[in-house]
Amino acid sequence: MRTCDACGFENAEPGKPCALCGSSEIVDAASDVSTMVAPATLTPAGGAGTARFEAGHVFGERYRVVSLLGSGGMGQVFRVEDATSGQALALKVLRPLDSDEGDRVRRFQREIQILTRIRHPAVLHILDWGDSPAGLYFVTELVDGEDLKLAIRRRGPWPAPEAAALGATLADALAAAHAQGVVHRDVKPNNVMIARDGSVRLLDFGLARGAGIDLTTLTRTGTIVGTPGYMSPEQFDAHGVDERSDVYSLGVVLFEVLTGRLPFTGQTPIAVALAHKTETPPLPRSLRPGVPAWLERAVLRCLEKDPARRFASAAALAAELRRPREGASPRSRALPSGDGVLLDPAETTDWALVLTSAHEKTGWTEGMTLRFEERYYRLVRAHAPASEGAPWTYRFVSWPEGEIFRRLVDYEQDLASREEAAGKKLSGRLSRWLGRRE
Repeated sequence: MRTCDACGFENAEPGKPCALCGSSEIVDAASDVSTMVAPATLTPAGGAGTARFEAGHVFGERYRVVSLLGSGGMGQVFRVEDATSGQALALKVLRPLDSDEGDRVRRFQREIQILTRIRHPAVLHILDWGDSPAGLYFVTELVDGEDLKLAIRRRGPWPAPEAAALGATLADALAAAHAQGVVHRDVKPNNVMIARDGSVRLLDFGLARGAGIDLTTLTRTGTIVGTPGYMSPEQFDAHGVDERSDVYSLGVVLFEVLTGRLPFTGQTPIAVALAHKTETPPLPRSLRPGVPAWLERAVLRCLEKDPARRFASAAALAAELRRPREGASPRSRALPSGDGVLLDPAETTDWALVLTSAHEKTGWTEGMTLRFEERYYRLVRAHAPASEGAPWTYRFVSWPEGEIFRRLVDYEQDLASREEAAGKKLSGRLSRWLGRRE
């Protein structure tokens, strides 16, 4: 048995299509590199068993088929030549099936509508579309490169800076889709193309729908809508999904890019779903120690089970992945207040700020926001003294950009108010003592 790279199903048989998602593992003998493709049936709209498309087949009296680039659940993608301009382009044609044709046609038409609305360099732009005896089709630019799944398999885990840059670009593309009210719902490495010039494209909006629309993950025929290894917990529950579902899926992609493996797998579709819903993902740094602490935290936040605990938007995730972290090493110092502080602006350690104090900071609770030297931090852990004479320790991470502050505390103002309260308390004790003396 093997684990399907496309969906995480552990009971896929070697050399055969995955029973869960239909993807096959094919080894290119020339390069000894495996790539995931779905079973290809090069048939026109007349149905299975009719004539195959040959090189030279023309769509729309203009686009001549050169070769098959790939095949998926919705359709097939061909390299074509535009007879008008001579330009090499990509053409996707709806692959006919014997059942559920109406729904597939609607999904294909919706993908065309979505791609004509989204304007972003990392999202393919529709150049043309139409209907032919072979079926519905649309034409886009041709991306010369490889999909991210193959790139991970070829390269192994990526360096953290490259992974963060890739994640930020994909988050930007998702933010552009979300701005149009569109949730992708199938973010995975197979739907990400890396061009030879290093540019990135997010593909396959065939499952995309508006935010808040309920998703039935299992249809009447038992076919999973989406890719289990990358789906958010709420997708399995058929709950309404929003952009935070795409943030979760992108977190799975980042986990895989950084570690070379999926966070959750299972021997059955139910096992995969339960893992996403109930299991804690492995720490990326336990699998690859070189992953920076800040990047691990960002990935794990994407993978929160509760959507409210994830990044509020793809744009917020992109900002976190791009935040400058170079040039400053951790430094510690004593403050005039007597507190001690360790600052790590680059977040190379587990914490952006660690503050120690001889006294408990009453009212400081986990999740609160601390303003310290013009920056904002979230209190994650507060440790009471482990022994007599040991300090209280408060550990913070940087406050995520774009997130609403919760119970904001300014360090200087808090210190001043504590000193004022202490002064009043001392003054009261002195007054009471003098009163007794008289």
